[in-house]
Amino acid sequence: MNLNEATTQYDSAFASISGLTWLPWVGQNYSTRPSHKRLLVVGESHYFIGKTSEERLANREGRVKYLNYTRAVVSESLVNYEWTTKTLDTIPKLLIRSQTSEIDRPRMWGDSAYYNLVQRIMDYSQEGQPERPAWNDYLAGWQVFADVVKIIQPSHCLFIGVSAANSFNHWIATQSAFCGNITCTQKIGGTWARAAKLENVGTNLSSELAFVKHLGLPFSWAKWNEYLQGQHSNLISWLQNERYNIHNS
Repeated sequence: MNLNEATTQYDSAFASISGLTWLPWVGQNYSTRPSHKRLLVVGESHYFIGKTSEERLANREGRVKYLNYTRAVVSESLVNYEWTTKTLDTIPKLLIRSQTSEIDRPRMWGDSAYYNLVQRIMDYSQEGQPERPAWNDYLAGWQVFADVVKIIQPSHCLFIGVSAANSFNHWIATQSAFCGNITCTQKIGGTWARAAKLENVGTNLSSELAFVKHLGLPFSWAKWNEYLQGQHSNLISWLQNERYNIHNS
């Protein structure tokens, strides 16, 4: 991974966040973006695999100890396109209706930020059903999220899954520094989209939160893009105006 593709200017502040296992990816141009045009994409969690208990343990420990693991994923998959998953490959389709191979990836992710809400690694190699985050994982994740938001101050946060939204109102009720409320906005293909505005009390800082169906599941990116155009038109409008699609540059 080439760390020059991401900025490290926030790392000293990130070091003070309790519960942050992996440093967020923050593009090298993110800090100079207009305050109302800063995108943070929020994934759910990282996973480890292995055929034996020894292999699983080694993979788990290796990824937990690698502070730049999230940054490596973004660099390798979203920027350099060395490998991909359905979840990651669907992000540009959802946001700008373009294939990953059709966009100026260094510029798009140089302008954006990315990290996973759940900071406990999941075991994807379990027989039957891979491990899923528990209620307390999401609650802990929301506190880390609040600390990350205070540091990088995104105007918009796109959650590529809706599960985390179920615990937001419970978490926010315990807070004095933040306020907000999750609402269900529209049902699309059996999944309720959610939205919220997270406000930092006593400041003029706020972030618009958009929750869509998990991109790794059967997913109509066109329908969800239409939803975002209606519900979060300011986000989609400025992303389109950036002309990240190389055919429109």
